[in-house]
Amino acid sequence: MNKSLLLFASIIILLLSGCSSVKISLQGEAWNDKETFPVKGRGIAFIKEKISFGNYATSYVKRSWTRGGNSKYGIGTGMPGTPEYANIISVGYIDKKQTLRFGLTDGTSNQSDVFAVANFNAREFQIGKNENSLLNIALDIFQQAKKPSTSMYYVQLYMNKEESPWQLIHDNYTSQQPAKNYIGYLTKSKNHYYQIVPISSVENNKGKIMNMPFGANGFAFLTKEGQPLVAVSLLDRGTVYFAKDILPDEKFLLANAATALLMQQELGG
Repeated sequence: MNKSLLLFASIIILLLSGCSSVKISLQGEAWNDKETFPVKGRGIAFIKEKISFGNYATSYVKRSWTRGGNSKYGIGTGMPGTPEYANIISVGYIDKKQTLRFGLTDGTSNQSDVFAVANFNAREFQIGKNENSLLNIALDIFQQAKKPSTSMYYVQLYMNKEESPWQLIHDNYTSQQPAKNYIGYLTKSKNHYYQIVPISSVENNKGKIMNMPFGANGFAFLTKEGQPLVAVSLLDRGTVYFAKDILPDEKFLLANAATALLMQQELGG
């Protein structure tokens, strides 16, 4: 989320709430018995400071991706020329410090490597060669919207050294608009994905719920059927919420995705 917009939205929230503390409002049966984890370390010299919540903590955070020689692309997956190949981002973006990478652990054997780029122009590249892939379809939708095209946030998430990454695509501009039909994606394939939807409602310490006319104070990750699993609040230093009955592998994946959304503000996203 744009930092100035987040600050403005926070001021509006404080005025409407009578200056009492607020949190995002999570409504529905899925959030009964949810786990709540305040985020530690976010926003304070994040390169040197670990971000953590619950059992999850970053094992490293770097301001750029590792260069791949003089290649046009900073990182790629799959075999060049095949539909699975993903040409990710040019060295030019790395030079502009619009990228970061981090690893996350959960206190067990799980570990990840995550690569992110903020504020890129969606018209400049295609993710892989398959025009029918879910992410390329999403990119087409974002590009057709009448709005700036430089607000995209793209993330690759490698779980436990898997060769094929999960991919996250998120449009910071559209997700902050009054219309609440925005959907971002976290996907492994066209039929295996999660939806990312904005949360604009907040709740004060007296239980009063306020629906903000614009801006997202957080995001929820839903199954493709619409079942909420995880939410991440961008208010203050951040909070991560897990719905009950999430499988361990799924929980670790979504913890990484939530961390990626928390991290994007450090890139000006």
